[in-house]
Amino acid sequence: MSDKVWGDYDQVALDEAYDARGSVPDFDSYLVSYDENSARARQDIPGARDVAYGPHRDQQLDVFQTQESGAPVHLFIHGGYWRRFTKQENAFAAMAIAPAGATVMVNSYSLCPDVHLDVIVRQCRDAVAWAYRNAEAHGADPERLTISGHSAGGHLVGMMLATDWARDYGLPANVIKAATAISGLFDLRPLRVAHTQEWLELTPAAAERNSPLLNLPVDKCPVMVAWGENDPEGFHGQSEAYIAALKKHGVEVATEILPGLDHFAAGNVLMEAENPVTKWTIAQMGL
Repeated sequence: MSDKVWGDYDQVALDEAYDARGSVPDFDSYLVSYDENSARARQDIPGARDVAYGPHRDQQLDVFQTQESGAPVHLFIHGGYWRRFTKQENAFAAMAIAPAGATVMVNSYSLCPDVHLDVIVRQCRDAVAWAYRNAEAHGADPERLTISGHSAGGHLVGMMLATDWARDYGLPANVIKAATAISGLFDLRPLRVAHTQEWLELTPAAAERNSPLLNLPVDKCPVMVAWGENDPEGFHGQSEAYIAALKKHGVEVATEILPGLDHFAAGNVLMEAENPVTKWTIAQMGL
């Protein structure tokens, strides 16, 4: 019998529980669709591209601007297990939300292992602050700011909710009005023991301070937690644990298990205007 390395998991089972790429047979087809759909979004939706939101060269975002003045603003934070992808492959997140009447921003951030996860979290916080402070320049209303993210982006959504915006950025405590986390990871402690430690290089303290499960929202805006029915086992358990913690914390939580979808297909739902996750996300903007 193999030795247990985390809870009831031995090493092989733990790695499998958090192996997003290995859970799908056609990963490369998703890469193609991300590129094609994002290229279409950049072509079809006007706005500003390659806008700096911080001092590092990786801190850039694209703006997809609705024609409605005073529209809500929505920031999408991409996934890629904190080590892959940029805004370039993730513009597809604007495809249903911008036509609904929101100005959408999609940001890049630096990647592991070149930088530590602490840096990524700080950069995404900078993106939220920039979106609030610059929304009006792009015809949007900073008081109607919402966020979403998939996979690693779902984790980063949780870390944005854990931010003390008034203390750390001089912004309103309730700067984020609603958040959607899709197939996210909310407790990084098991990832120190899994294959993910290869690029995360987390100390025990870093895993704790970067775990939304252990750092619950400062301001209790409504949160949607969704994941694919065919997501790896670890993603199921983490979403369920985060939901329970949010509810105990007094947060209004909506949940959606996406039938028949794997980890990467779940990331595509924001392109679908009639998907329940997208409908909830848009409804939180008052649209």
